[in-house]
Amino acid sequence: MNVNRKKTGGRLKGSLNKATAEVRGLALKYGPDAVEELARLSIEAESEAARITACNAVIDRAYGKALPGRMVTLDLPDTSTVEGVTKAVAAIIQATACGQVTPGEAGDLCAVLETQRRTIELSDIEVRLARLEAEREASTRQSRGG
Repeated sequence: MNVNRKKTGGRLKGSLNKATAEVRGLALKYGPDAVEELARLSIEAESEAARITACNAVIDRAYGKALPGRMVTLDLPDTSTVEGVTKAVAAIIQATACGQVTPGEAGDLCAVLETQRRTIELSDIEVRLARLEAEREASTRQSRGG
């Protein structure tokens, strides 16, 4: 059995199967009418639950499904230094303790700050390395008498 043979036939990667393609085609054909009906139901349906469901469906189709997160606004210190990042993390922990942000939101914010801290650290390492290399080169030239 040759395991190196290329697969032949079948769908191309990422292409829809026939049934899915047909359903999508029908949805595209009847989509505008369905949205109009949802809009009508959002106003005229007798049941409040039906109106709310129709409103949600119209909004989802118009604006897309709501993202699980929310915009969070916090006053954080300057994070251009490691000390600033440390103070910002402390502020996020305090905001979490006070209920201003959820633990999940705090985790997301701290992940961003961790990326900032690593970026600062890498930049500092590059500066120190360049300085050490320059000192070594100067020392080598001096020992050669140059």
